[in-house]
Amino acid sequence: MKLFNGSKAIDFITTDINGKTVKLSDYKGKKIILSFFRNVNCPYCNRQVHQLITSSKRIKETGAEIIFFFESSADKLTSSTFHQGISPWPLISDSEKVIYQKYGIEKSTLKMMKTMFVSSLGKAKKDTEAHNLPEDKEATLNLIPADFLIDENFNIVKAHYGKHLDDHLTIDEIKEFVGIVNPFKKKTA
Repeated sequence: MKLFNGSKAIDFITTDINGKTVKLSDYKGKKIILSFFRNVNCPYCNRQVHQLITSSKRIKETGAEIIFFFESSADKLTSSTFHQGISPWPLISDSEKVIYQKYGIEKSTLKMMKTMFVSSLGKAKKDTEAHNLPEDKEATLNLIPADFLIDENFNIVKAHYGKHLDDHLTIDEIKEFVGIVNPFKKKTA
């Protein structure tokens, strides 16, 4: 079941790859960026993670929190030096896809195939080749990413379900949500 803008966020309790307990409702009172990625090796997902990490200092200064989910095992995530760099935000392995199901994250072979027509796998691989991403043979190929922007009152301001493997919220949308203003953005009437 997919969630919609205006829905209440679904609480969960789990542990991150460092063994720390993560309970979503503990973040109530803060803006939350909740992102569901595919696997440790997905170049599209890791390009998005890299862009978020690049903006992490400014996001952290706003008081917002980011929680990352991957379908890869905790062992795969901890073996990746790139994924170890995600700290201070929780990086959660959900290889059984329990939380993925609560948030309506879908598998779609059709959307996976659509990626070939709307995005460049070669460019995504080139963008992430320096990260030395480990292989994940247990990963599903057709898991579609999703992002949720949750306000201080636990309301989902934006539920974004990907239309293909490379479809995440833009960094500008995330920055706008947390209150980072782009001084070069043209104002529209």
